[in-house]
Amino acid sequence: MKLSVYPLLIVISLLLMGCPYQGEVELCTYEEALKVDKDLIGDWVAFHENGAREEVSLEKIAKSVLSVSHREYNEKSQLKNTYKYRIYATMLGGEIIFTVENKDGKYMYSKYAWMGKNVFYIQTVNQDYMDANFAPNDPKDKDELIAYFKENITKEKMFDEKLEFYRKDSPEYEKVKVFMKKSGF
Repeated sequence: MKLSVYPLLIVISLLLMGCPYQGEVELCTYEEALKVDKDLIGDWVAFHENGAREEVSLEKIAKSVLSVSHREYNEKSQLKNTYKYRIYATMLGGEIIFTVENKDGKYMYSKYAWMGKNVFYIQTVNQDYMDANFAPNDPKDKDELIAYFKENITKEKMFDEKLEFYRKDSPEYEKVKVFMKKSGF
């Protein structure tokens, strides 16, 4: 267990160094979005190497839309930040991509996939990559963004590192929690 989780924790800590890209357009509308993956509904936790964690609660609010309550805790389990989003998915280049709508009317984008019954990961689109390759000052529309994503979806540098979420109170969650405790967190 120690050998497989420790590299994961290093990767998760690198995610904090990344900066998610925020755009002006959505990849699809609520009506065009894929049906909600019902297995995502519930409470999830991601652990960081320094003992900090992120918790998300996902709730279905429409056929294709999830409401996300996101809480960040520091290494002392003190609440640092809270966020609210709406997410909805589309399929681009064989990947499921979420449009993440924040309260400011901006959009972030992330791909997700299942790693096991109670574990999924997300990877947000990287701001630096988009700045260098997508010319953010030029006005872009939905079709241009979709075409760009389809062309570049397989490029690892387009995305920040994976952040793994464990279903709260699942066996996988308990294993990581025990490992964190044994590691002094």
